[in-house]
Amino acid sequence: MIISYIILFILLALYLILGNNLIANKAISDLIHELAIGGLGTMIGIAITSILLLKGKIWVCLQAATVHRFKHIRISAAYIFKIEIDGKYLLVKGRNIDQFQPVGGVYKRLAESSTIFQQLEILDDKKIPICDTTRHDLRLRIKGKHLHKFLLWFDSQKEREISHWREFCEELILTNILDRVKFPHVNYKFLYRNPLYIHHSIFYECPEILIHEVFEFIPNESQRLELKKLLEEEKADSIYHWVSEDTIKRLGYTNDNRKPFSVAEHTISLFNKDFKVK
Repeated sequence: MIISYIILFILLALYLILGNNLIANKAISDLIHELAIGGLGTMIGIAITSILLLKGKIWVCLQAATVHRFKHIRISAAYIFKIEIDGKYLLVKGRNIDQFQPVGGVYKRLAESSTIFQQLEILDDKKIPICDTTRHDLRLRIKGKHLHKFLLWFDSQKEREISHWREFCEELILTNILDRVKFPHVNYKFLYRNPLYIHHSIFYECPEILIHEVFEFIPNESQRLELKKLLEEEKADSIYHWVSEDTIKRLGYTNDNRKPFSVAEHTISLFNKDFKVK
């Protein structure tokens, strides 16, 4: 779609510059000239609107629409929590990998999104089995030519999950790490979203975009005391760990170069809004 707009824009501009002498009938020539001006103005308006909506995503969308136009790009759109007590950050053991990572997970889409997903020819992630747990996860494959439309849909927050309670509950409440009575609800604030970029995934063997939105957990006094208690009760074999910023940035290595457990690479996003997975 982007390429089509660019080609049409160039043709209309060329006609306005060179086309006056192509049609002998002045009335018809003037009419086509006015239509070309109107069409060009409309396209400029669409372009400005798209630029404002997509903001810093234009280059990636152009890259996707050209280099990866007919290739499938894998997208994973997730959110993670920054939970801090006394300079340590709460990480939990991953459900699919033997690493510790921030509380959080991928967003889910609603059933109403099926129409636009069909229009954009979106496919499920081919390496994640579909089950009740993973159904409607925003792990997907999409052709590069449709990327800009998907991003506009995602940013609209329509027909998709916008609450972040589900993963917090699944990873901390249902696992009995935290007491449901003390955490009947949670407060948090949005910090940032990582830069949009395309990299080649060795594991998935395809172009990939990873979207991580970072939220800072804001506990009330009762919840803060509960988290401090959790910090004090941590054991070596716990399914959670409180980890320093330095150890996280070294992916699990401590100052004495021991590595009691691995830390997922994307965890560095908690401290660096410009972090990109290598």
